Amino acid sequence: MQTALLAVGFVVLAAMSGTTLWLVRQTETNFRWTAHSQDVQSALLQLQLAIRRAESGERGYMLTADTDYLDILRTSVDVVPGYVDKLQTLVADNPEQAARAALIGELVSAKLAELKRIADLQIAGNPSEALDIIRDPTGQSLMTRFIDATRALRDAEIQLQEERKERSRSTASLLLAVSLFGAGLIVALAIITILLIRRFIAGLVAAQTALADANANLEAKVEERTTDLKEANEELQRFAYIVSHDLRSPLVNIMGFTGELDAIRRDLADEQPRDGTADPARQQILADFDEALGFITSSISKMDRLIKAILDLSRAGRRDFMPEMLDLDTMFGAMRDALSHQAQEVGAEIRIEPLPQIESDRLAVEQIFSNLLDNAVKYLKPGHIGRVVVSGEEKIGFAIIRVSDNGRGIAPEDRERVFELFRRAGAQDRPGEGIGLAHVRALVRRLGGSIRLESEPGEGSTFTVILPKRWRG
Repeated sequence: MQTALLAVGFVVLAAMSGTTLWLVRQTETNFRWTAHSQDVQSALLQLQLAIRRAESGERGYMLTADTDYLDILRTSVDVVPGYVDKLQTLVADNPEQAARAALIGELVSAKLAELKRIADLQIAGNPSEALDIIRDPTGQSLMTRFIDATRALRDAEIQLQEERKERSRSTASLLLAVSLFGAGLIVALAIITILLIRRFIAGLVAAQTALADANANLEAKVEERTTDLKEANEELQRFAYIVSHDLRSPLVNIMGFTGELDAIRRDLADEQPRDGTADPARQQILADFDEALGFITSSISKMDRLIKAILDLSRAGRRDFMPEMLDLDTMFGAMRDALSHQAQEVGAEIRIEPLPQIESDRLAVEQIFSNLLDNAVKYLKPGHIGRVVVSGEEKIGFAIIRVSDNGRGIAPEDRERVFELFRRAGAQDRPGEGIGLAHVRALVRRLGGSIRLESEPGEGSTFTVILPKRWRG
């Protein structure tokens, strides 16, 4: 029942809409043509007034020799061609009216030539010749023909206007009848529809209420999970700080005992046998002692660097950012200068292209890109001319900065691993703890941006950092 009712309503509305649209367009067309007839009559009236004004100016100048009348004549003569063109353009769609407008244009041209000739003779001091032209019946005949032509054109337009008005009235009456009929049908369908709709309104309201409750619960769960995640992140940072801080204490003790062991070793080395001969066993023990102390010292240094890196990472995660306007061209120039010695040692060139300005935390941005530039120089291919290029652009509120090199590159399976903590890729022939890129990604994310890596082994790497133009926390 509901489907059939909807189908009937759709058919009625479609028929009404189509009929109404057609009638409205007909009404608009009739109105436009009625207005068009008025425009034609207005243009014709403007032309007649201009001709009359030109004649008045000519007669006034002939009688008084006052140049004001000459100005009136010239002004009127100047605007007449425009009125003629306007009239001919308006009636171009009607061949009969176009022919009348063409005749009017010819008569006007002849009349303007006559007025110009009379004015030129008067200005030249030949008033008698000018009067002869005025007395010549040719001029009067020209004006009579002009009046007849304009009257014929106006009468035709008036007749067309009346016909168009009559069509407009008929169309309007038909439109009213169709609208009333359609309105009656719509009211009947609306009453039936309301009766049917009331059956499932209660169910719809219940469903909406249930959906609202579900949305409210979902928002509460999201907020709860967000709070838990934030607390977990803060707890992780505190844990990292505590661990790195507590690990340093036993490490200091180990370093102290290692120093004591080294002093004992030196004492043993200074003791010489009484007979002055070298004891091979003693020398072997001292050599083993030196090797063990070397391993311990190396491990202590590495552990100290790792603890310091964890501590720095924890502090960076808790530091409050202070946004300020940054001139990246100047900042990268300072970074390039700081790396100039390393670049010269490996024969590398660092080129900085024009970069956009951003509003962000200075220290965080410096740490991000100094790390990327340092890695780019560090992992260039030996025996090749190194090239590091920094470029940037702006897009929809973000600054996109790329650090590209032609170094050793990174294998596909390692492109995500290099951002993990304590993970490194490729040959381990360069110093590092595997924490730099993890720190970089953490800082980029805190600044509301993202970082991605594109690389091919042996071809080089490109790190793309996307940061908001204005960071607000």
